Amino acid sequence: MTRKARIAHLAGPNATIQNTPPLVTSNKARAKHQLPALTNPDGSPARFDVLRAQRLAAPATVYVEQFSARPLEADAAELYGPPDGYIDNAGCVHKQRQSADDKPVYEVELRPEDGLYPLPYMALQADGSAWEEECAFPDAPEPKARQGFFPDGSRSFEEIDRLQIGEHGTGNLISGKAEIDFYRILPPSGYTKGLSADRRTDAGSGDIPAERRGVDFFPYKPRGDDLLAQSLDRHDRADLRQCRPTAARHDQQ
Repeated sequence: MTRKARIAHLAGPNATIQNTPPLVTSNKARAKHQLPALTNPDGSPARFDVLRAQRLAAPATVYVEQFSARPLEADAAELYGPPDGYIDNAGCVHKQRQSADDKPVYEVELRPEDGLYPLPYMALQADGSAWEEECAFPDAPEPKARQGFFPDGSRSFEEIDRLQIGEHGTGNLISGKAEIDFYRILPPSGYTKGLSADRRTDAGSGDIPAERRGVDFFPYKPRGDDLLAQSLDRHDRADLRQCRPTAARHDQQ
């Protein structure tokens, strides 16, 4: 059995790879709150809502249509076991098919501890308007802007583990091969209201006090190379997430 590598992930100041697309209010939320819908550039209705990785607050039972994972699943229907039940046109679930129109379904219980799920983004601004970008309005000052950068690499790695699919149809592409410790080496974003120790996702200890842009975190600069050596011990590799070459150290054992 191959030993898992131990890697130090270092969130540095030029970490463009730790940036994320803006969280834009979904059309589901806009319809719920009677707000104008998102459209395509030509004004036509958007086909789909973008799904963003989020956490469930409570368990939920959903019903998944059988043979919907691929277009040709049903072509090999004889190779499959039976579904968990059938849903009729009124939305009622039955163990046995009641009519030819019933849909075969799998019953799935989704739980918070499962991890992230891709879901429509339902948040609105404090004034009830939709989020259209990271800022409350174009060219808004810092107090009216959200941070798009991750404060350390743990969330980006979690999303890869949870949502990316390997060539053999399985996931956990990072944690299946390595143990990761996350360090904030002059990170690209920060906790402006502080963070309690029990909520930390990095390798540090204690509460994080309120952090300031340009003092404790740096969206683009300065460089933090002089702090790298403090995080290299006990690790096979140090992966520095910034717009510069990766810094690495391998065991010679």
